[in-house]
Amino acid sequence: MKKLTLAGVASEKQRLLETLAFCGAVEVKNASYLLKLEEELMSGASMDAGDAYALRGDLEKLQGAVGVLQPFAPKKSMLAPKPQISQGEMQETLQDRAAAVASAEEVLRIARERAAIAPERGKMEGQILSLSPWVKTGLPLSLTETKFVKLLYGTFPAAADLPQTLERMEAYDCVVNLVSSDTNAHYVLVLYCKGAEEEVLSALRELSFSRVQLREYAGTPAEEICKLEKKIEEGERLFETLTQALAAKGDESPAVQRMIDSIGSRILIEDAHTDLMVTAHTFFLNGFVPETRIGTLERALRDFSVAYQLDEVDPEVDDPPVLLKNSKLVQPYEMVTELYGLPLYNGIDPTPAFAPFFWLFFGIMFGDMAYGLLMMAISGLILLKVKPEGFAKKLFSLVFQGGVAAFIIGLATGSFFGDAISIFSGTFLGKAVGFKSYFDPLKNPMEMLYISCVLGMIHLLWGMTLKFYLCLREKDYAGAFFDIGLWWLLFVGIAMFALNVPMGRYVMMIAAVGLVLTQGRSKGNIFSKLFSGVLSLYNITGFLGDVLSYARLMALMLSSAVIASVFNAIGVLGGPSVIGLVLFIVVFCIGHFVNMFTGGLGAYVHASRLQYVEFFGKFYDSGGRAFIPYKVQTKYHTLISEEEN
Repeated sequence: MKKLTLAGVASEKQRLLETLAFCGAVEVKNASYLLKLEEELMSGASMDAGDAYALRGDLEKLQGAVGVLQPFAPKKSMLAPKPQISQGEMQETLQDRAAAVASAEEVLRIARERAAIAPERGKMEGQILSLSPWVKTGLPLSLTETKFVKLLYGTFPAAADLPQTLERMEAYDCVVNLVSSDTNAHYVLVLYCKGAEEEVLSALRELSFSRVQLREYAGTPAEEICKLEKKIEEGERLFETLTQALAAKGDESPAVQRMIDSIGSRILIEDAHTDLMVTAHTFFLNGFVPETRIGTLERALRDFSVAYQLDEVDPEVDDPPVLLKNSKLVQPYEMVTELYGLPLYNGIDPTPAFAPFFWLFFGIMFGDMAYGLLMMAISGLILLKVKPEGFAKKLFSLVFQGGVAAFIIGLATGSFFGDAISIFSGTFLGKAVGFKSYFDPLKNPMEMLYISCVLGMIHLLWGMTLKFYLCLREKDYAGAFFDIGLWWLLFVGIAMFALNVPMGRYVMMIAAVGLVLTQGRSKGNIFSKLFSGVLSLYNITGFLGDVLSYARLMALMLSSAVIASVFNAIGVLGGPSVIGLVLFIVVFCIGHFVNMFTGGLGAYVHASRLQYVEFFGKFYDSGGRAFIPYKVQTKYHTLISEEEN
């Protein structure tokens, strides 16, 4: 990684930022620190300010329009690759920004109007329900009183004894007419003389009468219901019209997506202004450039009047980013490292060290020829057709390689959807056939356990070897030989003792004494040193525990095979008949889909866990910051260079 300091002419600032954004070779760092340097030279300098506010407002409208138009947009195949776009095409697209935003605003207006119809319809349907019990009155609802009489709409509880209630109200100067009844209430119209209002209302309250307000209506209930039904019909017609209007604009969705990516690139460039320092005639840019991209940067700067300098970074001062660099075969495994944490700038990239083990462990835990072929087919098709980028590309490449490993291990164990071929042929064809098994983990579980533990020991010792290398690189020779070398010597002694080699016990004793004398060397006094040294021998149990952790390789391998066999056995319970064949197909498809999904996920999780907990713990220090290039990122398109266009 190199540190970039660049000075340019103010008139070229915008064009340079555009070029760098499509180049993607630089991580731009805020240049404010330059204000503290060379104060006389930088007199009058200030931080630049971009103008991305209006762009973000337009982007928000366009994104909203895309969401609205999505159901009406032209349908694409899930495996269709993204359309391509270049820098020049983005600049051409931005010339139509005002028209695109106006169209997006129109789409959003139509969508708001369309969305308001459903709540309004619900409101009117509720009004119809509230008016329906009063249809039989035939009276205009605006009529609430005459010269001497008042009208009152209301309800009595459905549980009320209505005849008794009406009989009690006969004692007052009023008439109570039952209009209708349902399971909720009795709907009544009360007419009473104005002079008796107080005593009538008091009596009604005692009988749990609830007044109903219908003042907002003028006509009869039937007339008002008819009006509401017409409004609902008009709303439905308007909804259909607005839907057709959106459908007519559905073909604009690709153009809107094109504008979104183009405006996104412009926002990136405008935001970069805030990281620059400017004077009246110049500007200054600061950042980081990976050594592998220096050539790309130099070609990009060829047509500009700039002066730049590339310096070695100081990890203690500059906080440089980390960019992993591996072969194409190893790159998919970088996602495992990234999920755990990137290495420190001066640290070691663990990806090449653990990639073969991850591949092998995944294959062992998920070993099945058919599962492997399906994983390769699905991930390979996505990689070829969709052409994902970044994290998604690494993920599907990892799945593809995992499929290869699963196929190879499945070939060794003779597993093809478990024992599906032998079960099917034995049940429906009368003769069991299948793939040859070179090693059957179900018949030899202890051998598989031994293999798992041996692989674990190799994995752990490889981690210790990397720690030994790091100690030597940092010139920590004491740490290399005392903390790693003596443990190796102890393991050799244990192995010799287990094999009845006479010298084994003496090698163990020498290593143990060495550990007791050296593992507490950082302590203050002789007693603490010896006590810590003695306690360090307890770490042998931790190492054994780590080795036993690799028994999960056997456990997941057996569980996947057993579950597959169980589903196959259930599938043939119907016997050699048409119904039995249908049952087998249904159980086979569902069962193996579930087993493949859970088994694949479990294999990935446990293969990662063995790296994170057992392997990384032996040597790896994370904490690095990822290299984030100043580069245009597109959501709907694949960015290509002008040469490719």
